[in-house]
Amino acid sequence: MLKVGIIEYLNTIPVYYGFLKGTVDTTGIEFVEDVPSELNELLREGFLDISVISSYEYLSNSDKYLLFPDFSISAKRKVLSVLFLSTMPIHQLHRKDVWLTRSSMTSRELLKYLLKNVYGIEPNYYYYSLKDNDLPKNPTALLTIGDDAFKLSKNKKFIFIYDLAEEWFNIHGLPFVFAVWAVRKDVFEKRPDEVRSFYKKLLESRAEGIKNLKKICTTYSPKLSIKCEDCMEYLENLRFNLGEDEKKSLQLFAQSIGVPSKLEFIQ
Repeated sequence: MLKVGIIEYLNTIPVYYGFLKGTVDTTGIEFVEDVPSELNELLREGFLDISVISSYEYLSNSDKYLLFPDFSISAKRKVLSVLFLSTMPIHQLHRKDVWLTRSSMTSRELLKYLLKNVYGIEPNYYYYSLKDNDLPKNPTALLTIGDDAFKLSKNKKFIFIYDLAEEWFNIHGLPFVFAVWAVRKDVFEKRPDEVRSFYKKLLESRAEGIKNLKKICTTYSPKLSIKCEDCMEYLENLRFNLGEDEKKSLQLFAQSIGVPSKLEFIQ
């Protein structure tokens, strides 16, 4: 039985759609659902065999993992679900309190890189989790991701909204890679056929999802209180593959945060 990490954020539904709808066989697969940061830890510690993980987790611990070819969650220009919300302009946040979600490693590191290296500011960082309800009532600025970003961005006190994928694109002209799919190297060495079989199923599942974006939006947009057309715009703006531009961007991000940039894939 392969233990596979899954996130039911809207941005991963197209990849898992075939599994979720029961059109792709799940025999021999046990799905484990959690937030991105927890899946990172579970895969790193060996409690999962395969998972979607943050690109930062892969780059920081690439000695442990192999990537699935042509799979990512990336965005060219705006991503719409990784947002930095602020009550004041970004350049005025030096030494001010900035709250970072505990749910995403990649987004946290990207924001820190942008604030320090692009805007030249170093705020006071604090961490929050909406699940633990420990976000202060009136934060000056905060990083929010996934479905929570859709909800929090509607708060009118946050006059300034920065889309982190757009910020990256404006600097480098490349899509930003937020997440990848990876398998532990020790698992692939022991069970290569099972891993390759799951990879083929994941390809089938994604193909089903891409064909059914409208159905996905009809189902999920009411849950997020967004319009179906806004949901479609969001999903159509995402990239679920890992092409040459995405690989280049991933390696550039690795250099930006000072970690090895070699990418290794299952064969």
